[in-house]
Amino acid sequence: MNSYGAAVLANPHPCGHIVYPYTDENLVGQAVCLFSSAGIRDGEGVILIMAAGHCESIKLRLHVEGFDVAAYEQTGQVTCVTTEDLLARLLIDGALNEDLFRSTLAGLIARAKASVSNGPYPAKVRIFGEMVSQLRSANLMATTRLEELWNEVINEHSVALLCTYALHNANDFIPETLIELHTHNIERAGK
Repeated sequence: MNSYGAAVLANPHPCGHIVYPYTDENLVGQAVCLFSSAGIRDGEGVILIMAAGHCESIKLRLHVEGFDVAAYEQTGQVTCVTTEDLLARLLIDGALNEDLFRSTLAGLIARAKASVSNGPYPAKVRIFGEMVSQLRSANLMATTRLEELWNEVINEHSVALLCTYALHNANDFIPETLIELHTHNIERAGK
């Protein structure tokens, strides 16, 4: 990862929407760990919406960096949700239930903000999400709408969001319409 990408992940704009396309699972793990650990260190709330297969490896990376993830989860500063569980609740007949998406995210964000209340200063929250990556291959229209909804959530709640897109081979790509919905594009990792 280049220095620009590392800086964006460690210190995202409070209303930034970052896209991180990748082919290398190890690199995406490093990126998510950098994004999350910097937020925890800075006293921010961190919401991790991860594929079930990534949950333990990301938690292990954070543990190796010295974070007691279970303790942070108890306080609400860190929240881990599996993408599969969340999508199962939010997709009805292949369409996103937009009101349920908004209310679910609002609840997660409110809990995270309450856990890191900082007196007169607004509490900051950063979110990592893999929902778009999982939807992209099955339902591009739902993926596009989900990215638009994320932008609404970002603006309403002043949170930073890191999205990842798994690129399964060298010819895989993200449609330009999806790239345009992000404020920062970290170069494709693992080329």
